[in-house]
Amino acid sequence: MAKTMDVAELAAILDGHAVVRARLVLVAVDESGWRLHHGEITLNNVEPVVERAWRYATATFLELPLPGAVAANLLRRERQEVFGLQVEFPGQPTASSASVQRLRGRQDWARLSTPWPRTEWTVNQDVNLPTPAQEVLVGEGPTYLNFDAALCAFLYESPQDSRLVRPDLWRIIQPDRDAWFPNITIGADRLTATVAGEHLDGVILELTEPTRHQRQPLNGAGTYTFDLPQGLGHDSLLVLRRDGQWLDLRYFPAPVYGRERDASVVWEDPGPELDILLAGGEGPHLELKREIPEGESRKKMLKTISAFASKDGGTVLIGIEDDLHIVGLGRQVSDDQAKLAITQMIRNCIEPDPSYTLRVINHNGLRVLAIEVSAGGQPHAYRNGERLEFFVRRGSNTVPARHYEIAAGFRHK
Repeated sequence: MAKTMDVAELAAILDGHAVVRARLVLVAVDESGWRLHHGEITLNNVEPVVERAWRYATATFLELPLPGAVAANLLRRERQEVFGLQVEFPGQPTASSASVQRLRGRQDWARLSTPWPRTEWTVNQDVNLPTPAQEVLVGEGPTYLNFDAALCAFLYESPQDSRLVRPDLWRIIQPDRDAWFPNITIGADRLTATVAGEHLDGVILELTEPTRHQRQPLNGAGTYTFDLPQGLGHDSLLVLRRDGQWLDLRYFPAPVYGRERDASVVWEDPGPELDILLAGGEGPHLELKREIPEGESRKKMLKTISAFASKDGGTVLIGIEDDLHIVGLGRQVSDDQAKLAITQMIRNCIEPDPSYTLRVINHNGLRVLAIEVSAGGQPHAYRNGERLEFFVRRGSNTVPARHYEIAAGFRHK
């Protein structure tokens, strides 16, 4: 559960910074007044800020270095001049608290991932916060179909997605670079971790497995190894810690289903990764196929892919029987042929095109094709002739979506 902090304390933190990186979304409410719709602040930014200003009659999107005191006063909802615009908060009381989350390196949350850990504070916006009319935005910036499309492009470089129209007024990010993992390599009998950081004194590197744990003190930035005679155990935890606090960590219950792969973790021998993936058997995020399917089996697989893409993502493994016995793709099918066949099936039968990755995992000389489907921002349909059908995952089964799920865009968990 997220912790909370008094907004006055958070404003004092901003006051303590000479300059912060700010991304502000402002909405015009009259000829001279502007209201803050969303603010994002990054503290201790190490990269130069590329200034941007998209100005329209009803909305303005700004990215710029901002004095910490100005950012603090905006958080307190005090009138401020920013980029020549008067930002006001008439009748809007100051929020009392902000939620606080500590996130490990490479952890994706609300479409943001950083190589190092970070602390994030969010402040919820008012229900009556003004929003521009959903009309075409034309002005001193790219032209967008409506305000939400511009918001998604400016903040996330993403197409319009209702799930990205966030309910928070403020998002404040504090990078934590004391110690972190640039990359980790997992082999059949060894784990190698590269450690970097700005304050490594007293830091301990620890690997905890269900059957044992190993520790070693750091003697500076560099590469550290742990022997794994039995391979990496399920539910293993790799952590950088100091004085009872974790600084960065990686957890290995199983590969992350249907999400963008953690770029900091490399499986030198994919076999152990596949073993972990199969440990729980088929379920809400995993489907197994003995071979590249035909007929009704093909339809079932494509319906499952559409269900994965419509909600939380998932993985289809081809070359594995239902009892988890690995049989592989067979010598008669090359890697390229298998990938091409799957690509054509998905392109011809699922609308809109889902986001997915195809890769071949070699396990004891047998090849398994993995279709890793990313979570989508909208329902994806299976085309059955002229009819579009929608599906959801229930346990290890794929079933037709109900009318309310389709109407809600599958956003209800």
